[in-house]
Amino acid sequence: MKREQQRKLRELKKALPKMLKEKVKAYKMKKKDYMIWYSINDLFIECMIDVRETVDDRCCCSIQVKIKPLWIDDLLWDCLGMENNKAEPMSLRAIGAFTVSGVEVYSDYAYLKEWTREEMEKYVDLYLEKFNQIMNEVIIDDFYAHISDNTYHEELRVSLTMTYNARYQEAIEYLKDKGEGIFCNKGLWIHDSIKQYCKRMMNKQQV
Repeated sequence: MKREQQRKLRELKKALPKMLKEKVKAYKMKKKDYMIWYSINDLFIECMIDVRETVDDRCCCSIQVKIKPLWIDDLLWDCLGMENNKAEPMSLRAIGAFTVSGVEVYSDYAYLKEWTREEMEKYVDLYLEKFNQIMNEVIIDDFYAHISDNTYHEELRVSLTMTYNARYQEAIEYLKDKGEGIFCNKGLWIHDSIKQYCKRMMNKQQV
């Protein structure tokens, strides 16, 4: 990448957060750090708009929109003994380390030919309008339809969904050969904690 391109990219990266902060005010969206988010009908919808260089030294502006039900993080925190997170600001579900990655329902990108703020702003406006459209149209069925599209956090999404729907034995069987999982709190790995949670719930059903 040429020095002039590096300078332009730095300026774009610096301008983007301020640009988004101002523009989301026209919608009902919320913004925290690098994430834009919105919650409706027990769904959490998050959007990341980014500007970056590509492997072939071009400049790219992109959007990625993910959705998840609110209960999935609540259940994760219950299993990990982190129930206090439920009282934290809603934005924690977008930027928190101990959260479940939602399913992608939309993504797009565009190359900036001139690497200018004006050019980037054109795509930011398009992307925010698209996110606004998704916010008003998305339903929980969209989460279930894409639950296994991406392997990242797939095991969490699937096992927690089984657990939420009281399919406890099925969740235990599903996790049998899935290792420890990616989260650990106070020595307890997430897959073990989900299985323990399921066993407790099954015992309650038998009482």
